[in-house]
Amino acid sequence: MSKQPERAIPVRVDRWKPENPLLDSVINKYVDEARRDACDTTGSTGTLTGGALVLIAFGVVLAAGSGNPILAIVVVVTLAVLGLAFTGVQSPPLKLDALQILEPMGGPGNLPAGYLVHPLAWKAGMPEYLVGVPDRRLRIAVHLCRMHPGAVTDLLRLVERAEKHVAESKPGKDFSPEGRQAEVLRLATKMVEHQVRNPVLARR
Repeated sequence: MSKQPERAIPVRVDRWKPENPLLDSVINKYVDEARRDACDTTGSTGTLTGGALVLIAFGVVLAAGSGNPILAIVVVVTLAVLGLAFTGVQSPPLKLDALQILEPMGGPGNLPAGYLVHPLAWKAGMPEYLVGVPDRRLRIAVHLCRMHPGAVTDLLRLVERAEKHVAESKPGKDFSPEGRQAEVLRLATKMVEHQVRNPVLARR
């Protein structure tokens, strides 16, 4: 199966993106924790610690046996450099499950809708969360994310409902793909405006 091309971070026409320093700091915290956990699971830390202890013991034995501590230091340093180089080549890549980064917050889909266009969200699993979402749906969601009062997943579901309604009821006169998209955007915009006036409906 061919790999899907990596999506670029969507950018709104007005270049807007949400500003929430508190939420950003929380996301950064989870990203850092996920990276640390990924590093720990590779075993690199334990390997380096064990190797360092072995080299120290070897250096002590060599210095005592040869009577030349300088030679022992040179040998130990050389072996350490070679060992680090080998570890860097042989270590497996970090296995970071991006969808798990924001799991304590409910996942990327639970972020406010505006985070569809926030670079930080795209470092914390948003591309993986959007796998399977058609580009046409994402474009409309990006257009509406600034005004939508709910979460990313709520907005995507709203746009999907608008798509289904347009496909079934066939409103308008332009039945080209562009015309259908315009109808979906028109309907989805009305739905979002209704939710803005009635916030309790935003998560339905």
